[in-house]
Amino acid sequence: MLPSQFSIEKKVISWMLVLIFGVGGMIAFFSLGRLEDPAFTIKDAKIIVAYPGASPTQVEEEVTYAVEQALQQLSALDKIKSISSNGLSQITATIQNTYSGAELQQVWDGLRRKIDDLNVRGDLPPGTSEPLVIDDFGDVFGMMFAVTGQGYTYAEIEDYVDYLRRELILVPGVAKIDISGARERQVFVEISQNRLAQLGISISRIYDLLQTQNVVSNAGSIRAGSESVRINPSGEFDDVSELEQLLISEPGASELIFLGDVADVFMGFAEVPSKIMRYGGDNSLVVGISFTSGVNVVGIGQAVEARIRELEFARPVGVELNDLYNQPREVDKSVAS
Repeated sequence: MLPSQFSIEKKVISWMLVLIFGVGGMIAFFSLGRLEDPAFTIKDAKIIVAYPGASPTQVEEEVTYAVEQALQQLSALDKIKSISSNGLSQITATIQNTYSGAELQQVWDGLRRKIDDLNVRGDLPPGTSEPLVIDDFGDVFGMMFAVTGQGYTYAEIEDYVDYLRRELILVPGVAKIDISGARERQVFVEISQNRLAQLGISISRIYDLLQTQNVVSNAGSIRAGSESVRINPSGEFDDVSELEQLLISEPGASELIFLGDVADVFMGFAEVPSKIMRYGGDNSLVVGISFTSGVNVVGIGQAVEARIRELEFARPVGVELNDLYNQPREVDKSVAS
């Protein structure tokens, strides 16, 4: 081979390598995950148990101690911190640093099973609430919207937000959607004490009747030839107004008295909400969208915005989606600059 031919072949190979590395580098650059801040993992979980009426000592001895014993059975546990106050137990479980973020979900599942076993075995005293396990401290919202609607009731805005959540959670790359500012719905029974006194009905009888109504129970089944027929008890209320037809008179009484004769029954919202969200002075619901780890948030943000545009037909006139925070848009500006 002549020296000139060898030199030409070296140059061709060099250019081919430069081209391969260049194309590969461009592909790698555009496929990199894009985040405003690096992902981090919090290896703490908090267990909260309410014990109304109990003193701190009673909470410590009857609730906190039982939960701590259950948590100590976890091999991944590093340490436990607890606070026992009037009617409330707060326990923080920290997992060993040797466990990666990918392994934490399995650890949290094991922790929940240990806590659930407390209720199954009856280790917690009567009157305690269902233990609440919080393990998603590390979740960060990539997009946040405030949904408002002048002239619309709170229930109408909530119905639209619920529809929006069910549709957006299906977008690939969306991990979780949280709604802040939602108020708990309740059935109100406002009883007239004067009317009860005139009719000679005790209020305890109404309480007892209400506790036994609209309860789902298993009435068994019967065998009809080769088929098993389930017995479905009647008495379920399909509407709140049906509660007014609840018979409250004493058995054997000559006069039939219904709940609607002594009380006003209606559906409403909790009078003391846990959170109140406002935007521009109006009541609102805040929709927070978090993404799965390792994704390109710019692409996911564009997909979410495209899906919102597709759902524009379902947005009631006057209901507004107001941007509070848009991480994909900020990341896109930073990358472009």
